[in-house]
Amino acid sequence: MIIKWSILSKYRNELYGISILWIILFHGLQFKNFSLSNELKILDGIIKHGNCGVEIFLFLTGISLYYSLKRHDNLRRFYLNRLKRIFLPLLIIDGSYWTYIYIIKENNILKFIENITFYSFWVKGNQQVWFIALIILLYLIYPILFKFILENRKINKLNYIICLCISIYVFLLLFKYFDYQWYKLIEIAITRIPVFLLGCYCGILSYENRVISVSVKTISLIIFIIGIGYFYIKPISLVQNFRIPYLFIGPSITVWMAICLEIIENKNINIFLRDWGGVSLELYLSHIVLRRIFLNSNFYSDSAVANFHKYLIFVMFFSFVVSKCVNLVEKYIKGILQK
Repeated sequence: MIIKWSILSKYRNELYGISILWIILFHGLQFKNFSLSNELKILDGIIKHGNCGVEIFLFLTGISLYYSLKRHDNLRRFYLNRLKRIFLPLLIIDGSYWTYIYIIKENNILKFIENITFYSFWVKGNQQVWFIALIILLYLIYPILFKFILENRKINKLNYIICLCISIYVFLLLFKYFDYQWYKLIEIAITRIPVFLLGCYCGILSYENRVISVSVKTISLIIFIIGIGYFYIKPISLVQNFRIPYLFIGPSITVWMAICLEIIENKNINIFLRDWGGVSLELYLSHIVLRRIFLNSNFYSDSAVANFHKYLIFVMFFSFVVSKCVNLVEKYIKGILQK
């Protein structure tokens, strides 16, 4: 069966949907008094590694940005579109939450400014919106990468991307050695840059509609299978090894999830995942806030299994509703700005 790299673009929203659902499940098992029922314990290893959904998201983002600049090479338009895509939901969801917590409740506008500018993450390690802080950084540097590597016909692009990834790991090693405390605060973000770079290269393969070779399909399938084993056995530490296992597992899962979607061709599954993937950023932001609200609500009880299931119902329902509402507000604001 001939499978092309463009399959990753074809099922982009579905794959985003898989990644955000996996992340929401993962966050549910992060709390101490939350647990799966005995019948679902077999999924424990997979769900507890749902943070690998971030790698899927970043890998797909690298692919999507290549399409974006290739089709519209206006740099000003690129930055405006990306920043509007990030800051509108951030201001509506987290901005409202921070306004209530820090300005109205605590009367501390400095904390509000620290959060909205991401100073609280890059300097203090507050991880509430670390992913958005990273995404903005990647958006800022992407056009440089696009111009000097991805669109440079005089060089071997894959070799340059590999060298760039190795350079980043060398930097991380030195950073960890010379300033471990600061490294520890932000490693959750900076260790994920290589998977984004890998996605940037695969963006070329997808855009040019190249065939996924048999060797790539075979190797990625082997990594996928080994990755599932890693989720349960965990032979090496993820954090201590710069999250390198996820550099290989995340893209491999992405490729094979796309292949499965192509083979299954189930319209209902595609629509469901596409709906969640279409508002994945809004879902990410809203569920982070909602899980904090859940912990301080009357829904929280002494039963670990009940807590997990109530968390899922509460967070998935309200985050989807909030995300759809935010999406409507975004469209309204964009419509005004375009007039």
